[in-house]
Amino acid sequence: MLEIIYAIQVVLAIMFALWTYDRYAKRWPVTLGDDVVTGSVVDVGYVVVSEGGGHVIISYDYSVSGTRYFGSFNRGLPFGATGYEFEDQMRKEYPKGYEVTVFYYRDSPAEHWLHKPPPRWAIFWKAFWLPALLLVLTYIPLMFISLLISLRAG
Repeated sequence: MLEIIYAIQVVLAIMFALWTYDRYAKRWPVTLGDDVVTGSVVDVGYVVVSEGGGHVIISYDYSVSGTRYFGSFNRGLPFGATGYEFEDQMRKEYPKGYEVTVFYYRDSPAEHWLHKPPPRWAIFWKAFWLPALLLVLTYIPLMFISLLISLRAG
């Protein structure tokens, strides 16, 4: 019976590896910078995270095939600066309408990167995390069943 469980685990590992490869291969062209649009800054705002700390959020939008998408990035508060002074500085650096370059994944334009194409490790992580999580979640019950069989036989 344990051999059947081990065979199931091997088949699952192969299936999840092929799924990861497929997700990685589909996202690979994004690293070449083929799919790129220009977006613009919509708003800059200071967010208080804790007493005496926070960050500035810069929001932007971009359009792909007539559909509008939104994104944002954070700038941490530099040491010794107050939040609202830093917000004013960021408003000057990123005024409304400031153009940003957006590299996006063709099959899902909401998945995007700013200013430069993503590095290979970022694409690998995007492709890897979901299959890996599901592999672990399917292995846990199989390992538990294997343990129960071993304990019963022993």
